[in-house]
Amino acid sequence: MTTDVVPSARRAPAATVHARPRPGTVLGVRGGQIVAAEVALALLVAAAGQGLVALAGATVAAAAIITVAWVRVRRRWLFQWLAIALRYAGRRRALPARAHPAALLDLVQPGGQVLPAELDRDPAAVVSDAYGLTAVIELGDSATLVADTVAALPSPAALLPTPAPDLPPVRIQLLVTGAPAPAARAGAGTPATSYRQLTEGRLLCQQRVVLAVRVLRTHGWDEPDLLRSLSSLVRKVRRRLGPVPSRPLGEAATLAALADLAHHDGAQPAREGWHAIHLGGLLQTTYRLRRWPDLRAETARHLVPRLLALPAAATTVSLSVDSGLSGPELVVRLAATGPAALSAASQALRRLLAAESAGAQRLDGEHLDGLAATLPLGGPAPQPASAPAHPAGGVAQLHLPLGGDGLMIGTNRHGAPVTLRLFRPEPTRMMLVGGIRAAQVLALRAMALGARVVVQTSRPYSWEPFVRGVSAPGEAIVLVPAGRAVTLPPGTAMHPLLLVVDVGPVGLDTGAGWQATMIVRDELAPVDVDALSRADLVVLQPLRPDEAALAAGTLGLGEAQAWLTRIRADMVGVVNRRSVRWALLGATPIEQQLIGAPTR
Repeated sequence: MTTDVVPSARRAPAATVHARPRPGTVLGVRGGQIVAAEVALALLVAAAGQGLVALAGATVAAAAIITVAWVRVRRRWLFQWLAIALRYAGRRRALPARAHPAALLDLVQPGGQVLPAELDRDPAAVVSDAYGLTAVIELGDSATLVADTVAALPSPAALLPTPAPDLPPVRIQLLVTGAPAPAARAGAGTPATSYRQLTEGRLLCQQRVVLAVRVLRTHGWDEPDLLRSLSSLVRKVRRRLGPVPSRPLGEAATLAALADLAHHDGAQPAREGWHAIHLGGLLQTTYRLRRWPDLRAETARHLVPRLLALPAAATTVSLSVDSGLSGPELVVRLAATGPAALSAASQALRRLLAAESAGAQRLDGEHLDGLAATLPLGGPAPQPASAPAHPAGGVAQLHLPLGGDGLMIGTNRHGAPVTLRLFRPEPTRMMLVGGIRAAQVLALRAMALGARVVVQTSRPYSWEPFVRGVSAPGEAIVLVPAGRAVTLPPGTAMHPLLLVVDVGPVGLDTGAGWQATMIVRDELAPVDVDALSRADLVVLQPLRPDEAALAAGTLGLGEAQAWLTRIRADMVGVVNRRSVRWALLGATPIEQQLIGAPTR
């Protein structure tokens, strides 16, 4: 494993965010350390003149006290490491297989519960624990599945209310998780290599952004008062988000979000080790930023998107600020498929931070706390500060993007990527009207996102050359005869499922998340109107006039009907929520070799 501390190459000049001194310290030295030195000296003085045996015993005891109190190991005092080790040994650190997300919450936040509540006049839920009440707000529109732009989020500092006597202490946490593209599971195979050629590393496989709004328990505030304050605060926060879509999550959605963000698949046991957490088939390790970069630098302001692009299976970044109790906190959680991959991701994190004169502490022995800090529970437990200060510091300068993730289907007329949010926490149904080669291009790109692909077809001879060309050991595309019942393992965020229904009846609507069904039709006929109208996404290659009229009438496309017959052969129209995005498929050299030109 790698070392615990992310070192700095040089000291940052005039950093815009500063660590705040802990209470009870002078120049970083605690009062207890001074007392320990006095005790050690008193032992030696008391033993003087009592004989060699007494003096030797006092010397050993004094040396032990001085060592524990004054020796630093990996930037922590030895007494701090002993306290961490005692807490680590004394707490529950494991979950059995098939544990419910509520059990995960109780593991990371003992006593925590998700309770139904009304927030901003809508049914929702709150997470109740010993520290306060927390509302979880999903950012982004879950029904918008096509994008060619990236939005900028406001800083959580801008969402904080002005401190007032009639408000309890407030904490705002922005949580962003993302997986780089191609996915770690895709490795260096043909789909991954082709996707790198396509995207040039500009996109994420997936991104999820949630906001946790917490009101803290304090003297004079009972549960109903806290809930009323939280409801009012959620309303104000959503108003300050402006055009950014937001929705408070309900009880079931909150628990599902906790599981997804922790990569807890519910099938495997979880266990905290000293150096990492084994959870959801992944090794996960957490870091807390100890020294901020100089946020006046452009590269430092893009710290969050650069962290999300680290070579890990997934990276989660938690940025939390509060109304004066402590300074801003940034915690990073890396997830990888094994020790070697985790070590590589940790080294990349060290290099990234060192280049910005920043530093982070790996939370050995405290990774369960790090996991809790990177779930939408309001951030780390607040620590009182020695003096009041602005809670946000310079974090308002951070660039916080929303979007720029998903499966790249092509580019728009400006050369910007057009992406499909094909895999999400709820099932997605897509219909492709065109040729089988376009379907194979999309299947290949989905494999680069780590997806398992199952093809139901009555023409296996058209798929077999493609399957032989892209399959890797243990990750072969499965061909199933049309109409045959098939049992599919559920998809997960790290390993979604794409079911391709090519020439045959449409079925297998399981209602499970992280699963997409792509219905392939060579021609659009009246019999397909029902499937067309129920699709979340529709991809249309150039159509005949009668097909364009049928598609436009069913999907409500209006003037776009004429363009559906006139676009280039290598272009598609992508329809979602009655709007059309035009994209150039732009087949890569590998796609051209394996599949040919993806024309109809």
